[in-house]
Amino acid sequence: MDIVLVAGLWLDGSAWDDVLPELEALGHRGIPLTLPGQGDGATSATYDDQAAAVVAAVDAAEGKPYVVGHSAACTLAW
Repeated sequence: MDIVLVAGLWLDGSAWDDVLPELEALGHRGIPLTLPGQGDGATSATYDDQAAAVVAAVDAAEGKPYVVGHSAACTLAW
């Protein structure tokens, strides 16, 4: 199963580095996201930009992925 992983404020996709091997060991594929405006230098990124990035990751995943949000990103995951 694919699991889209969305890190909270001030974090990028590398926040999930320790989680990825654990998910893989359980037979899942973690898809860590770096949201627009979170470490990519895009200071004008909006919530809509971030929501679009999550939707794109969900659309690109195989089947129906789980979406996990950490901290403030839980609103995007929801």
